[in-house]
Amino acid sequence: MIEVLKHIDDLKVARNLIKAGDKNTAIKHIEECIAHHQNEVKAFEDWAEEESQKDYEKKYPFPGTIPEGVS
Repeated sequence: MIEVLKHIDDLKVARNLIKAGDKNTAIKHIEECIAHHQNEVKAFEDWAEEESQKDYEKKYPFPGTIPEGVS
């Protein structure tokens, strides 16, 4: 929830910059916010992939193990 509130604050900053006519700074602020969120998504995806790999290795601890029902 805190992230959502921070995002709302970022949108308000961009809105106020646009209203003030400072479009270049607003665009820069928006680009920084996008980059931040993309990094958050990438970090989550990396974490999820690691966790998925751990789960797989627990279920099939030996290399080359074929899951049941797969031929």
